[in-house]
Amino acid sequence: MAVKPSKTDFKNLSIREMVIIAGTLLSAVGYGFFHFEYSVQMKKIKNLENQSAEVQTSLTALQKVMTSPENIKKTKEEIIKIKDEILELQTIIEKAKARLTGQDLEILNQLQNEADFYGVFLKSIKTSENSLSRAGLNLKEVSLVMDIESDYDALKKFVASLRDFPAVLTIQSLETTRNEKILPKLESRLHIKVIVL
Repeated sequence: MAVKPSKTDFKNLSIREMVIIAGTLLSAVGYGFFHFEYSVQMKKIKNLENQSAEVQTSLTALQKVMTSPENIKKTKEEIIKIKDEILELQTIIEKAKARLTGQDLEILNQLQNEADFYGVFLKSIKTSENSLSRAGLNLKEVSLVMDIESDYDALKKFVASLRDFPAVLTIQSLETTRNEKILPKLESRLHIKVIVL
């Protein structure tokens, strides 16, 4: 027959038994704390110390690089170069604005003078205007259709001179017709668009 274990009476424990139970409980709690809390926190602290040391090393190296005379000189040269580029861009912008500010009547007069200079006779000019809004500017697009009479060489020089004309303009089309009555001259129709403020 199996012997039943005797039940422990927790009310009547001896001091020795209480010390063993307390020691066992303290050991279990201590082991759990050490294994699941202290060790984990120590690993985290070690990782943070390693990362801090790496960052400190990187910062020290960066400080040495940034404070070396060669790098300071390079940085100053780069700043001067960038300032020069900014001034150049501002000059280009000012020139573009100056080219846009011409009034359409002034432009017509300048075109007439340019044509006269190259020996191109303007028979007629038809104009039309259109309002534009670009990059925060209210602009006016003036379309000019010019009927002209000239020889080949004068026409070539006149059209080439429009590249340096002090206005923002684009050549839309150029049609040339041979007319027996006016040879060696020819008739042409030049359509350009001018942008003004």
